[in-house]
Amino acid sequence: MKKEAPSKISSEEKELRGLIQEFLILFYNNGWVTGTGGGICAALDEDHLLMAPTGVHKERVQPEDLFVVHRSNAKIIRPPSNETLRLSECSPIFCQIIKQRGAGSVMHSHALCAVLAADMAAGKDYFLIEGFEMLKGVANENNRSRHFVPIVNNTMYESELTQEIQSRLDRTRFSHAYCILVRDHGAYIWGRDIWETKRHAEVYHFLFEAMVARKKMGIRKDVALY
Repeated sequence: MKKEAPSKISSEEKELRGLIQEFLILFYNNGWVTGTGGGICAALDEDHLLMAPTGVHKERVQPEDLFVVHRSNAKIIRPPSNETLRLSECSPIFCQIIKQRGAGSVMHSHALCAVLAADMAAGKDYFLIEGFEMLKGVANENNRSRHFVPIVNNTMYESELTQEIQSRLDRTRFSHAYCILVRDHGAYIWGRDIWETKRHAEVYHFLFEAMVARKKMGIRKDVALY
């Protein structure tokens, strides 16, 4: 049987695939998606997402390695030609955040600073950030904001996190958050599009690193740190 020729992709899809590859390399170089961990997705149109595969070295992902999935349920619409690749295990969480928060892109980080930030919360279901100019980088926040980031406990499988994440994001306290921490695991960070997700990823990782460093150095400010 003759194999069907791959369908042509639009210039917009080609550009987005290239951006995802570029950002995965950037995230890897920053230490956020090392050891095949982490991932990213971005809206291709109103119904579909481009999503990185799981279990592969993210800095080596090629534009053609991405899955096209339905944004409501992560059903695979168009798989990559490489049949050994598997859809991201984050896919149910990505879709939940996109549905609940109207996000256009979500990244998943395994950064050490995100894990340590959740540890600093000492069992609380939130991580409070305040007293940093960099808070201006989070949409609708400023350097006087008291920014609450929700935290959920880790589970054996990432798909089991969706219900707990939904519950946290429903709370008014977390209405300004564009990130959720997973204890002993990492973080999910999102934005209205892939560029805002990139900015939020850079801002949140800076804030996590700053809070951890401040704690380690024993610096006390006039604001409540955690």
